[in-house]
Amino acid sequence: MAITPMAKVMIVCHRTQVADLLAALQAEGICQILNADEATVSKDTPGLTSLRERPKDLEELVARLDRSIRFVKENSPPIKGVSVLAPRKVVPSRLYKEIVSDSQVRQPLETAEQVQAALEKTRNEIDRIEGVLEMLRPWATFETPVEELGRLRTGVSWAGLVPSQHFDAFEQQVTDVGAAVQKVSTAGTREAVIVVALRENVEPVQKLLRSYEFEVVSFEPMTGTVASLIREHERKLSEARAQLEEHRKAAGALSANLLKLQVLFDHYRNLLEREQKRENIPATEQTMILEGWCKKQDYPKLEKVVGRFDAASLSQIQPAEGEDIPVEICNPPLVSPFETVTRLYGMPVPSSVDPTVFLAPFFAIFFGLCLADAGYGLILTALLVWVVRKMQGNKGAIVMLMLCGITTTVAGALTGSWFSDAIQSLLPQESGIRNALDGMRRSIMWFDPMTQPMTFFLLSLGLGYFQIQFGLFIAFFHNLLNRKDAKAAVFDQLTWIVMLNSLLGLGLSKGGILPEALAGVFGVLALVAAVVILLFSGRDLPWAGRIGMGVFNLFSTVFYGGDILSYMRLMALGMVGSGFGMAINVLVKLVMGVPYAGWFLGALLFVGGHLFNIALSVLGAFVHSLRLQFVEFFPKFFQGGGRQFTPLQNDYRYITIE
Repeated sequence: MAITPMAKVMIVCHRTQVADLLAALQAEGICQILNADEATVSKDTPGLTSLRERPKDLEELVARLDRSIRFVKENSPPIKGVSVLAPRKVVPSRLYKEIVSDSQVRQPLETAEQVQAALEKTRNEIDRIEGVLEMLRPWATFETPVEELGRLRTGVSWAGLVPSQHFDAFEQQVTDVGAAVQKVSTAGTREAVIVVALRENVEPVQKLLRSYEFEVVSFEPMTGTVASLIREHERKLSEARAQLEEHRKAAGALSANLLKLQVLFDHYRNLLEREQKRENIPATEQTMILEGWCKKQDYPKLEKVVGRFDAASLSQIQPAEGEDIPVEICNPPLVSPFETVTRLYGMPVPSSVDPTVFLAPFFAIFFGLCLADAGYGLILTALLVWVVRKMQGNKGAIVMLMLCGITTTVAGALTGSWFSDAIQSLLPQESGIRNALDGMRRSIMWFDPMTQPMTFFLLSLGLGYFQIQFGLFIAFFHNLLNRKDAKAAVFDQLTWIVMLNSLLGLGLSKGGILPEALAGVFGVLALVAAVVILLFSGRDLPWAGRIGMGVFNLFSTVFYGGDILSYMRLMALGMVGSGFGMAINVLVKLVMGVPYAGWFLGALLFVGGHLFNIALSVLGAFVHSLRLQFVEFFPKFFQGGGRQFTPLQNDYRYITIE
C-alpha cells in the first residue's frame, strides 16, 4: 500500500555473456536497464563507449513478420479460440521452443511473402488490363488495324478524345486548318475521333488540339483491329482473375502457418528489444556495464539470476544526487484494481505517497452513489464477473468496475431504487408479489432521494467535506512522519484543519445543532488559525511577500468551499439517473396498454431503455468520480509526475505461453 522501494544496481559482464544475461533478465522482468545516455557511469567515466549500431536485420525481419501476419489474417477465415476479450493464442512452452528452434523456422514467412507478392502482381496486372480495356472500348467500331495510323506517308494522324460539347466547333476549326476529322463513337461526355493532317499542317493542328483539351490515345505497341485487341485483353483478364482466385486460395491456406508466424513475431520482437538495449549499454573493450533499477524486494532474485553467469557480477550502488528514481506502486489485492485511477493521473514522485489505498473506498462509494440503482448494480456486477473470467491480460480496470458494481447495488438498495421505481409502477397494484417485493425494498431502504432530497444533499456534502479533510490529514502525517518537516505539517495542513473545522463548528453552533456556548470557542480557534495562515503560510518570503501570500491563502477558504460544493454532483447524477429510469418505466407502462403486443413491446422498451440508462450512467459515474479524485482530493496531498518503472521483460502481442 505504498511506493515500492527501489535499489540502484550495477551489473558488470563480459561481452561474451551479455546476450545470455539480457535474455535471463528479460525472462524474469525485474530489472530496468538504463541506456548509455541515462547511466551515471557514462558521465563519471568518459572513456566508456556503446556500440550504437541498429540491429537492422532484426528490425527488417520483425517488420516482414508483421506484414505477413496482417496479410494472412486478411485472407483467412476467423480464427477459432480467439475473441475480443482473449485475443492471444495460448501456446504450450514446449511448442513455443519447437517453433523457434526449428531449422526451417523462416519457411512459413518466405511462403507467405511469395504468395503475397504473387497476389499483388496479379492484382496490378488486372488493374492494367482493365485500364487498357477502358481505353479500347470507345474504339471498338474502328476497323482499321491500329498500327496503320502511324504508317501514313504524307500525313500525320492522331487518335483521341474531345469534349462532346465542343465537338462541332472543334470539327469546323480542324477543317479550316486543312485537316480531316473522323468521329468513331461517343464515350460518355467525350467523342472518340481520328484527326488526319498533312505533314506541313502539323504545327497549327497540334496547337488547335491543345486548345480543345484533346486527349491523345496511343495504341503502341498494339497491332490488329481494336475488336481483336478487346477480345485478346478480355481473355487475359479472365485468365488473370482465375489466377487471382488461385492465389487467394493459397493465401487462405496460409492460415495453417499463422500461429507459427505469430510465435516468430513475438519471439523476434523480444529479441529485438534485447538487442536494442545491448547496443546502448556503456562498455569497455572487454566488458559491458548494465546500470539500472530493481525493486528492493527483488534484489535477492536478481542476485540469483546474475549468479548463474561466471563472467558477471552484481553490486548495489547509491543513486546520484537529484537522480530521477523510477516509481512503482504495490497494493493489496482488494485495492490494487484502483491503481488504474492513479496511473491515469500519473505516477507519484518518490517523495510523495501512493494515493491508491486512500482513494479506493471513496471512488467505489462515489461511483455507487452516482449510479445508485440496485438492479443496475447487479447487472453490471454479473456482466463484469463474466468478462473477468473470459478476459486475458491485466484485469485491474474491470475488477475495479466490478467492485463499483457492488457498491452501486448497496447504494441502490439503501435508496430503494430497483430499476428506478419498477416495483412500484410496473407490478400490478395489491398483488402478492408486488407487496412482498416492495416490503423487502422498504425494509432495506434508508431514504428515498426523490422524496427526501435534502438527505442526499447533506450526504454528498458530508462525504466531500470528509474526503477533503482526509486529504489534509494525509499530507499532515506525511510531512510530519515521512518527510520530517514539522513546519510544513503545522503551517500548511494543521492550520487549515483547525480553520475549516472551526468554521464548521461555528456554523453548527449558530444553527442550533451544537450548543450555542461553543460558538465563541470555535470563533477563537478560527481566528488563531487565520492569523497563523496569514503570517506563516509564506514563511520563506520577505515580510511584504509573506503578508501578501497569507492574504491570498486566507482567501482560499472560498476555494475549499467550492471544492466541497463540487461533491453535489453525486446527488445530481444519482437523481438524474433515477429520474431517467422513472421516465422509461412510465413509457413502458403506456406501451403495455397496447392490445396484443403490449407486453412484448413493453419488455423490449424496458430492457433497451434501462440498458441505455446503465451505459450512460456508468460513463457519468466513472468520469465524475474520477474528477473528484483528480481535482478535489489529490491536490491536498499528492504530487504526480513520477517516472514509471519499466523493467526489461518479455512482451507478447499474439500469444500467451502456457
